[in-house]
Amino acid sequence: MTITHPVSLAATLDAANEAFFYEIPVSTRIRDEIIALLTHRQVQTGVNAGFFLPFTAETEIKPRLFSGEELHTAFAATHILLIEATRMIKLLAPDDFALPRALQNADRRMEKMCYSKFCPKGECKTLSIAYLRYLATGKSSDITNRINTLLTNLPEFRDGKGKWSGFPFFYTLLTLIELDEPQASQELQYSLPVCKKYQAQSWPVDPFSKRRREIIARALARS
Repeated sequence: MTITHPVSLAATLDAANEAFFYEIPVSTRIRDEIIALLTHRQVQTGVNAGFFLPFTAETEIKPRLFSGEELHTAFAATHILLIEATRMIKLLAPDDFALPRALQNADRRMEKMCYSKFCPKGECKTLSIAYLRYLATGKSSDITNRINTLLTNLPEFRDGKGKWSGFPFFYTLLTLIELDEPQASQELQYSLPVCKKYQAQSWPVDPFSKRRREIIARALARS
């Protein structure tokens, strides 16, 4: 399995996410390669400090979430890279004190954004879920409180059919199954009817469908 893609930030993040999702071991060498690629693409100073820059070859590729949903705005595409790259650095190097500047710059950037408080507008809904998933990499009581605060906003967007209006369904499920909070379990319980329908359907053979089937299976196991 190729994880590091020298000219694609998004492909590297996607492959690294897949390794964690399927619990595929990542060697120290590959871990260091991923971290080096991510940190080298991060802006360190100026008005864009904290952001991670995609490679030129990526600009024509439609950005997608790990669960396959497409992003439609440049704002969302830029910020999903910020959130996912910072999350991946924390997963790969949770105790690496040589990386504080990269993480601090990214944290400061995200803290300023509306989605860090939960934003119900446009694709900020998606970014709010991504930020919630990012927070799950933390361990402090303050982080737990923030996760719970963000989760309390989700029920008001229930559509009454097992989904959440305007939120990417599979990506939201993915985030919920990675959280231990009781509110996450309640939302998974709410999604149960839709998950059962998806479980019973025929799926195409492609990486995103494979991930979605696994997300559904894990959500049902938690419901």
